[in-house]
Amino acid sequence: MTLKQALERSEGHIKSLEPNFQKKVAKWFSECWAKKIYVLVYCSVRTAEEQEELYKKGRVPGHPGPKVTNARGYPECQSMHCYKRAIDFVPLVETATGSFIAGWTDEETYAIAHKIAESIGGLRRLDWEEPHLEDASVSGWRELVSPQKQEVNNPKKSVSKKNGWASR
Repeated sequence: MTLKQALERSEGHIKSLEPNFQKKVAKWFSECWAKKIYVLVYCSVRTAEEQEELYKKGRVPGHPGPKVTNARGYPECQSMHCYKRAIDFVPLVETATGSFIAGWTDEETYAIAHKIAESIGGLRRLDWEEPHLEDASVSGWRELVSPQKQEVNNPKKSVSKKNGWASR
């Protein structure tokens, strides 16, 4: 993979995020690259179906491999990815030929990328999932699906306040 390809792929994922979270991730990504910490954002938004398939890995016959997540896709998606509020990234390592490959075990670069995220603010990492960053402005997926959160985001207009005569 070239850096140009990594940049284009990452930018595509960043553009799909919730607008406020998108700004934080774009700033983090730009700062990483400015410091020559090349990272690839390889996952952003997931459907509930995609999340459920990831959850089945290592748990359900026909879904081989290690467990990759504890977040279910159903009945309500338990991943911040489903709400456009999470990304997964990997450091890129240059090969002898000048191309770049995923550095899944490059813990030093992960640590630097996490420090940059911390300095920006509004981004939270999960201790158990190295390549993951999510929106720290919400406590978690439950907040995004709760009726109270929806009412705050979409307040109902009172007819009686708009039209004083309507309550009579």
